[in-house]
Order: sequence, then C-alpha cells, then structure tokens
Amino acid sequence: MELHREKIKIELERLGWSEAELAKRMKVKRQYLNRIMRGDRGISLNGIEKIANALGLTGKDLIK
Repeated sequence: MELHREKIKIELERLGWSEAELAKRMKVKRQYLNRIMRGDRGISLNGIEKIANALGLTGKDLIK
C-alpha cells in the first residue's frame, strides 16, 4: 500500500488549498503533513482516511 501523493497535490491545487490548509482541516501539525508528503514518514490507514475526508475523497482514492 502506497499513498498517492500526486493525487493529493492535484486535489490541493483544484481546491486552491496549501498543505497548511489541509493540515488545519485534518487537525494535525503542518510539519507532520509535510513529512508525509515528502515521503519521510509513513502513514497509517487512519491517516489516509483523515486526508481523504478533509479533501472530500475516500481512502481508496488515495492508495496506489
């Protein structure tokens, strides 16, 4: 299972959001999300669901 980071970036652009805005909506620190997006930190299914929910997607949408 791998996080589809490019899909997240596309959705952020579509919504006009920054990673900071996504982190705020997920109720996590911006640095935490930034490490995930760079691939420096792994992510749990719960974390994928948090991102998906904030973007109005499903977890399946964000898994490669």
